[in-house]
Amino acid sequence: MGESFRKRRKVSRKISSKAWKAETEAKYSSSSSYSWSDLPAELLGLILRKVPFVDTIRCKAVCSSWRSAATQSQAQSHSIQSTPWLMLPSDQEGDFTTSCFFNLAEKKVYKMKDVFAAFGDDVWCVGSCHGWLVMLDDEASPVIFNPFSRVHIQLPLIPVEFFNPIDRSKFAQIKKDFISKAILFADPSHSNNFGLVVMIYGTLSSLAFCKQGDTTWTNFEGENRGYYDIICHDNRLYALRYNCSVEVWEFQSALPTKILSIEPTTTLQHVDGNLPRDKVSTQLYLVKTSSDFLIIQRTIGNFVNAEGDVVDESYLLSSSDTQPLVCPYRTKLFCVYKLDLSKKLLVKVESLKDQVVFLGGNQSMSLSSHDFSECVSNSIYFTDDRWSEMDVDYLYGGHDFGLFNLDDEEIRPIYHSDLEKFDPPPFWITPNPW
Repeated sequence: MGESFRKRRKVSRKISSKAWKAETEAKYSSSSSYSWSDLPAELLGLILRKVPFVDTIRCKAVCSSWRSAATQSQAQSHSIQSTPWLMLPSDQEGDFTTSCFFNLAEKKVYKMKDVFAAFGDDVWCVGSCHGWLVMLDDEASPVIFNPFSRVHIQLPLIPVEFFNPIDRSKFAQIKKDFISKAILFADPSHSNNFGLVVMIYGTLSSLAFCKQGDTTWTNFEGENRGYYDIICHDNRLYALRYNCSVEVWEFQSALPTKILSIEPTTTLQHVDGNLPRDKVSTQLYLVKTSSDFLIIQRTIGNFVNAEGDVVDESYLLSSSDTQPLVCPYRTKLFCVYKLDLSKKLLVKVESLKDQVVFLGGNQSMSLSSHDFSECVSNSIYFTDDRWSEMDVDYLYGGHDFGLFNLDDEEIRPIYHSDLEKFDPPPFWITPNPW
């Protein structure tokens, strides 16, 4: 009898299981009783925190409830975990309405129409951080803008006295090298508050800022000249000067306060002997990694021929030539130094190990290749930020971007295009859908 009971119980379980399965399938296969819009917002929020940026955009477009859940998820956490994308002009000659965004992870280009249409025909980017661009419109008015959400925040006009001895009316013509970099202290996606914006501007490379709600820009006090790069870390400004000193500024009162100035007792080494001083230019960047502050020296050949050799300007026109040779400037080398804060020393770094650095007009940043496997470890991804020479020649400009690997000190392309001149120049931007 016991065995007979066990058999009946097994049969009963099978019947119950089949009944439950049939009931469940009927419930969730019926479009009238269930739809994707009924997916609980909490569950959708968990999913959105895991998916790549592109999938987040697609999810927001499914329906109003998904868009609402995505917005709520953004308010509770957030930054999208993504490698920077490369923002580029259209790859078609004469197409001024299309912007291209190259996704490093997918090795795929996304094209967007009329991204900057609201700001005129001659928009110029001067900074990128938190997925937002700091730009000058065609009237040279500053604005911060998210090209993915299309949200923008107008900034105060730059004061007339900042242009001395430049005529303010000519600013639109010289704007491409008036501001060398601008950064935001906070992500405006959260309550529309960018905290403050700091910029390096003018022929003296001075610092100025405007806080949220300000109606004008304010100069930093002191000598205020000779700045190469700026970054925000722990809500403080770190500013790299021409002599490789690093200043730390706080913004706890109406005016910024310099709380620390680190002047290394060592100097940067001269570049490779194969690159004579009179044929190259250098640019310096300040980078915060997970553990260190780095100063990175970029060496650019002023004239580089088709064979990759740095040449003298006289090489461009020989007695047998009727037209000058085209020898654009090109990056040849990067040298990395760690700033030892306690000893005030610059220590040459031979390897970045798993770190990956992104340099250019953006706020310099560092990622780990362990977290972003699509990136090549021990490498520097760079874009062209030689603003003063963007329009020197109609045949090139904005072209100097690629990947430098410290293992073999070779430069490799990261994006293939038939264009020789990129106007506007490529820019790194970490995509932010909010």
